[in-house]
Amino acid sequence: MADSQMKSREPARLRGVTASQLGGSKVVVNIDPQTGRTSGPNRAQFSSYLGVLTRTKVSILFPTWDHVTEAEKNMILAGFYCK
Repeated sequence: MADSQMKSREPARLRGVTASQLGGSKVVVNIDPQTGRTSGPNRAQFSSYLGVLTRTKVSILFPTWDHVTEAEKNMILAGFYCK
């Protein structure tokens, strides 16, 4: 197969989540305040959405999540809650 014919992987955008937010309906996710774990039918979609949001906001040069500053982590959460 020639290089020009190879398909590349496109970034995940989870348009379903953002479209439902724009339409006014919200995706319900239950979060246990003590453990921080999610539950409910939308937990996988929520997890994926946070992953997409994080990849757009945090540099890939950080070796681990522990090296990301608190300010950047808060920026991700603020971006999620403001939508």
